[in-house]
Amino acid sequence: MLERLSNRRLAFVGDSIGRNQWESLLCLLSTAVTNKSSIYEVNRRLLTKHTGFLVFKFAEFNCTIEYYRAPYLVLQSRPPAGSPKQVRTTLKLDKMDWGSVKWKGADLIVFNSGLRSYFTCDFAPCQL
Repeated sequence: MLERLSNRRLAFVGDSIGRNQWESLLCLLSTAVTNKSSIYEVNRRLLTKHTGFLVFKFAEFNCTIEYYRAPYLVLQSRPPAGSPKQVRTTLKLDKMDWGSVKWKGADLIVFNSGLRSYFTCDFAPCQL
């Protein structure tokens, strides 16, 4: 797989499910590399449970395996003026998450966003 990813960027974008998939793939791919010091996080960040993004480079193959946290994939925003008090946030389905500029240009993107249990829907519009 590393040979097929040579000179490419693979990005995982989504929530904790995508994060777990990304971590598992990193572990699997690292077993195929003899020189472990050739695998590193490009921004020198530790592999911790943080928000944001992590980019691991496999230098021998000149490829990166990247993770970008975007739980909704789309822009999460404030509710419009005059919204009921129980509406605390909105999702703008016509706009991508702010972090999308970072994964733009990736050769392969794995999008993932688990079904959120925050929403209650009948036949009326969903409310948070």
